[in-house]
Amino acid sequence: MIDYEQVEDEWRTTLPGEGDNKLPIPDEEYISNMRVNLKRDLPNVMSEPEHSRTMVFVGGGPTAKNHLDEIKEKSLDPKYDVFCSNRTHDWLLENGIRPYAQFIIDPKVAKIKDVQNPQDDIKYMIGIQCHPPVFDKLAGYDLRRLVACCGTKSKSGMYDYEIARGILEEGTYAFHLGGTMAGLRAMTLADILGYVTVDLYGFDSCFFDWDADGMPHYYSYDKPRAEDTLEIETSDGKTWNTTPVFASQARQYLKWKQRMGWIKFNIHGDSFTAAMDLADEKTNAVKHDRRFSALHLMQNQMLHKDEGTSFGDVGRHWAGPVALLSGQLIKKFGPLTLLDYGCGQTTLAKRLPPIEGLTVNNYDFAIEEHSQEPEPADIVVCTDVLEHIEPDCLDNVLDHLQELTKKVCYCVIAIQPAAKAFSDGKNVHLSVHSQEWWYPQLRKRFDVLERGKEPGRIIFVLQSRELGKSVITDKTVVRLGGTGFNAVEKSSELVTR
Repeated sequence: MIDYEQVEDEWRTTLPGEGDNKLPIPDEEYISNMRVNLKRDLPNVMSEPEHSRTMVFVGGGPTAKNHLDEIKEKSLDPKYDVFCSNRTHDWLLENGIRPYAQFIIDPKVAKIKDVQNPQDDIKYMIGIQCHPPVFDKLAGYDLRRLVACCGTKSKSGMYDYEIARGILEEGTYAFHLGGTMAGLRAMTLADILGYVTVDLYGFDSCFFDWDADGMPHYYSYDKPRAEDTLEIETSDGKTWNTTPVFASQARQYLKWKQRMGWIKFNIHGDSFTAAMDLADEKTNAVKHDRRFSALHLMQNQMLHKDEGTSFGDVGRHWAGPVALLSGQLIKKFGPLTLLDYGCGQTTLAKRLPPIEGLTVNNYDFAIEEHSQEPEPADIVVCTDVLEHIEPDCLDNVLDHLQELTKKVCYCVIAIQPAAKAFSDGKNVHLSVHSQEWWYPQLRKRFDVLERGKEPGRIIFVLQSRELGKSVITDKTVVRLGGTGFNAVEKSSELVTR
């Protein structure tokens, strides 16, 4: 039995600057393909706003053949768009299913075999690194260029995405990053195209049987692979037949699912990937409805009562941008309410200038006079709070913020340990994460209008999803990283709560 972590060490998700890119062709051939295809007169795949349709990605895994009727039914329903990649295109057509789109990112010469039967009513999205004859074969069809990059360098030292930026006009394309296999790239393609629900079929990362010659059946159709096989046991006690590459795919799936937490991914079929997904869901499921524990409440109450500490006074540092944001929103909507969530010593309310039409309320679970359950507010300000939340309560607190925010949430989060500790020696920042970790947690609950950084902190302006699209524009909200942060105090005066 192979240890799963050891398998993962050999295969890395490919992002610019992250890990080793194990390309199936030489780097210079990859770069040469890019340069040829970037100069073609073709439209590019562009970012699209979120919508209610569901992407149905059909991979070639062996369980896909068990769901053909279901996939066909969805292909006929306008609420679903069926995507496929590579050989799966022809396999679906052979089974009476017309996909909405085919995409290819594999640069190998053999991919020309996967575009021998193009159809007028199918969209084709082909990666810039693909073998140029693949583009030639699809000339005259609904063809768009997919600006897919993985951080490969040319001999001159330029990354692939830098080459793309140098050739393409800004604003005419969306970068397509992602994992090392088509199913993983389908996940990031869904984000570019505005899908927030994705059904995955044939995304198995395993195989179930062998042919008469002892060769594994990796796919629902005849497609050989030359690769070592492994046996891996998942936490539910099941054993799966897989390969190093497929095992890496299952692992990368979990990474990308976390990175795109605002998208709901549904894996169909009993497979290794599905088992990993189920185990992950169980591990990360909220097991209680508390927003804080009794111990955490007591520890915070003690810190607030300590006259020798400045704990809870950081709100005043954000009065400038909060005042500017509030004024702009009042101009658009009229009188509004503001809730300082985790108000501490109420220094935000004390420092805010008088703003006609703004009613300010305070909430802090650890300060008795402000601990009553708050009412929803038009503007919710949550500054230097979330990093203090106990990890097993964080989802509940984020859900609480979502419920309370009627229009906009202004959120500041520390991303480094604090200078203070609780009486038991633990750092008061209990949930320290990077911006890459926080972003999906927030985006699955809000529309992210803006994000920025200050030393040791990240800042988000978030819009309630209940408002719908384009209600608040970037001309309405405060510009992060601009002079708004100096309206009351210089950012260099910020202290760690």
